[in-house]
Amino acid sequence: MDATTEKLVAYALAAETDLRPAVRIAALQRVVDSVACAIAGYDTAPARVARRLARRVRADLPATVFGDGTPTAPELAAFANTVMVRALDWNDGMLARGGGHPSDMIPAVLAAGEVAHASGREVLAAIVLAYEVLGSLGSATGLRERGWDQGTFIAVASALAIGRLSGLGADDLANAVSLAIVPNVPLRVTRVGHLSMWKGCASAAAVRNALFAVSLASEGMTGPAEPFEGRSGLWDQVTGPFEFQLPVNPGGPSVVELSHLKPYPAESHSQALISLAPAIRAAVDPTDIRAIEVETYWHAFNEIGSDPAKWDPDTRETADHSLPYLLAVALLDGTVTPASFTPERLADPALRDLMAKIEVRENPEFTAQYRPTGREIAGSPRTRITVRGGTGAPFVAEVGFPKGHYRNPMSPGETDAKLEAACAPLVAPARREEIRAAFWSLDSLHDVGDAIRTLSSLAPPTTGDAVGVGDD
Repeated sequence: MDATTEKLVAYALAAETDLRPAVRIAALQRVVDSVACAIAGYDTAPARVARRLARRVRADLPATVFGDGTPTAPELAAFANTVMVRALDWNDGMLARGGGHPSDMIPAVLAAGEVAHASGREVLAAIVLAYEVLGSLGSATGLRERGWDQGTFIAVASALAIGRLSGLGADDLANAVSLAIVPNVPLRVTRVGHLSMWKGCASAAAVRNALFAVSLASEGMTGPAEPFEGRSGLWDQVTGPFEFQLPVNPGGPSVVELSHLKPYPAESHSQALISLAPAIRAAVDPTDIRAIEVETYWHAFNEIGSDPAKWDPDTRETADHSLPYLLAVALLDGTVTPASFTPERLADPALRDLMAKIEVRENPEFTAQYRPTGREIAGSPRTRITVRGGTGAPFVAEVGFPKGHYRNPMSPGETDAKLEAACAPLVAPARREEIRAAFWSLDSLHDVGDAIRTLSSLAPPTTGDAVGVGDD
């Protein structure tokens, strides 16, 4: 194996299962957050597609699709469950150069753990391993600048975590890494311009590929020995040579602690501005706004504030990655929720009128401050907004670390409230308590399948006309 593969494999095999308390709590919180996102995303259009596909396949060693309890091939369960977690863009993120939502890997680790009858402690350790590898590779090189998508490293990190959880040795782990990356380098066109359903499914495909790679390697399939450094390998064709460090912050916070959680179902760089909406509304009548100027760092400008499609979003995926749309809907409604992206809301002329008054530009000072070393995975975001009304002085404010950033963290109680909000329209109170108890105590379970079963057949509320999870 090449030196990069050898370093990754050695780290995976040496990873501890005895997690420090802060790391354990952070990992549990991200698992619970992902469960909340999956329940909220269960009935989205891409999730319905993924669930229909999962129902077509049965397996000798099945894993469970969240919500309807379908037993299917682990790869398809991981794909469907990750689509649910990712669909509303409400799950955690990581502001590394290569981007990525590390909790996209959680459903794949859960599926592998279910098949292996792994303990909750083993599954949590595998999740922490996956986060650390993704953070290390994602901070080492800029995939997005070269036109490649974040799934490139999600597949590698997932394969290492799943392979370790499945008991693979060094040679098989190396082959799993190779088989995860060599056939599966995705294009960044997924996240450019008009965004399709695939925006929320691309990383689900990456973790599906990782599970398949581990299955192949466990049966003796070999992959190219030098997937990174060999001729025509990843370095030659995609990234260029890079160096990386594991762990990312020796003696400091782990990647699972540094990843950020989201209070709003919207792109990461928009979170702080959305939180300003109540203060802006108190100072300036939204119907009286004449102009809004937003100055921000390059990553926010490039991702959600520069493409013309962001001023005319006609899909949920484009809208939740559109700073003009997110800011306009937050100002008119006071916040951003899953209801902010219905077809009717997307087509509201009042939003288009307000979006037309919004200008977004890069501030080089903010860009330099955001990631001065180029190796951080949490970033130091800073954005200034100026709102001009018909009369009076303009509203001017700067925002920095949004709620959920590790310097402004969400508490476990706030994550629990997010779970409650996701469950309320869909899941009966008794089942909510089962889910809550199972996943907050995941590290004490002898078989992670006991927690997954609480999601396999979710009973809806018995009053009102709420659609129950489990209906299709």
